[in-house]
Amino acid sequence: MSSPLNAAEINARAAQVTERAAHLHTQAGRRRKTLDAARTQAVSVTASASDPDGSVKATVDAGGMLTGLVLTPAVQQLNVRQLAALVVRVTQEAAAQARGAVRQVYSPLQNEGVVRDMPVLLPEVAPPAAAPAPAPVRRPVQREEDFSGPVMKDEGW
Repeated sequence: MSSPLNAAEINARAAQVTERAAHLHTQAGRRRKTLDAARTQAVSVTASASDPDGSVKATVDAGGMLTGLVLTPAVQQLNVRQLAALVVRVTQEAAAQARGAVRQVYSPLQNEGVVRDMPVLLPEVAPPAAAPAPAPVRRPVQREEDFSGPVMKDEGW
């Protein structure tokens, strides 16, 4: 059977518990500040990408949402499908760069045990698929038609 603790032992143990609680409180505060700073940095991430000739440039935010799109006059040589595919490819490349930047913010925190997992909705960075450059297509020249007759037709829906 153990002997009862005297007042000095109780005070010593209470001081140890208090000291440990203060340490844990300080550590939790530092972690919270670190996470807040990482979150602020991650949310401010933007990324841009463009096609090799610079005719399409896309800018995205940290979540990969398109925030800017620049098209140069060179895109007029592309048909609509080629232009759409090029915009999608460039936007996806920019989104992959943004995800990589956010991952770089959180990786050290994950390695140190501050966070267990990467943020939700941050998929693995996939290498961009190599797509052949679209061949320029010339649009047919539109002829001016004779509009001497009525433009609106009196037909029902």
